[in-house]
Amino acid sequence: MKYVVFAVYPLLTFLFCVQPVLADTLEFSSDDTVMVTAQRAWEAEENDVLHFSGGFELRAPDWALLGDTAVVYGKLDNPDRVVVTGKPAKISFLREEEEDAQASDPGERIDGTASTVEYLRSTDKLIMRGAASLQRKDSILVSDVIEYDVDTDRYSAGGEGGINVRFSTDDN
Repeated sequence: MKYVVFAVYPLLTFLFCVQPVLADTLEFSSDDTVMVTAQRAWEAEENDVLHFSGGFELRAPDWALLGDTAVVYGKLDNPDRVVVTGKPAKISFLREEEEDAQASDPGERIDGTASTVEYLRSTDKLIMRGAASLQRKDSILVSDVIEYDVDTDRYSAGGEGGINVRFSTDDN
């Protein structure tokens, strides 16, 4: 019994310390820079294709990605396409509000998670596959596959498990 108690303490310490990290939302870059971190990076044979592995993070002023591995297509400071995989991979971005919104308003924050997140920046399309979840200020969409058009604010979702949409009824 004495040995079991000593084994449980490190396990509980690990679980309580890791849980807040997993629940954190992605933060954006604080200035006009793009920051990329990972344990390993290498160039592909094709031009402007970079591979990353091990704790990939990309933070820009209005969007961020996090995952285990990533492939970035295009210039690193303004990529055309980014594909991130993880357990889960995460994306956050600010969607510009309607034209009548105030200039000081940063826009609506959108957060997503999935096994694979593909962000097509050149067309502002988001494709998430594998236990995908897309959270907006008033709703959460959960499905196996979610395709979201950032410009038009429209989505398509489906998969084996169907879809689950939860709306907030709070008018605040």
